[in-house]
Amino acid sequence: MTMPLAKATPVALRVLIIDDHPVVAEGWDRITRGRIDCEVSAASGPCEGFRAWRREAPDVIVIDLTMGERKLAGLRLIERLRAAGAKVPILVFTMHRSPIIARRALQAGCNGIIMKDFPSDEICQALIEVAAGKDHVPSDLARKIALLERPGAMAAPRLTPREMDILRAISEGLSYREIAERVGISYKTVTNVSQTLKDKLGASSFADLVVKAIRHLEQTGDAV
Repeated sequence: MTMPLAKATPVALRVLIIDDHPVVAEGWDRITRGRIDCEVSAASGPCEGFRAWRREAPDVIVIDLTMGERKLAGLRLIERLRAAGAKVPILVFTMHRSPIIARRALQAGCNGIIMKDFPSDEICQALIEVAAGKDHVPSDLARKIALLERPGAMAAPRLTPREMDILRAISEGLSYREIAERVGISYKTVTNVSQTLKDKLGASSFADLVVKAIRHLEQTGDAV
């Protein structure tokens, strides 16, 4: 007598959340409950997240861009993962709405971007699409990224060599203290030069300066 074949049990999607706020991982449990069959694990920073990727081999990684003092720590983590040969789909989960930052994240190797304040259904849809090997970028953000390629951009202001050194460090998401150690100057000098950079580039805050730094380096061909 031939026994009927057993039905395969669906395997839950293994999702690794890398964010320095524990409540974010808890939020993903609530967001996905009843919508996606998944197992959520969490890491609180880039180093822990990198180790968790090696240890757990997740089906998809969700990464915040800002962790700790570093404004773009998540961006560097994406680059590190790809450099290490990671093929896992990566979804950026962020509050950053800048098309410059979004384009940088895509260039680093992420597969999708979704905002933290989007409705749960849209967040789940982004996770499903990225996990399936598709790209996902909100339509309004995609249009803004496309507009970055248009001709006629304003000429970039001229900066001194020291300003350029600090600007490159800012574009990497380093804190003022880290910049001071790298460049070999005082913390106060870094803050003073950064204020000058804000004035020259029209930045309203440090977070805005990070965006303007990336744009300036791309305009001048000095992007790292």
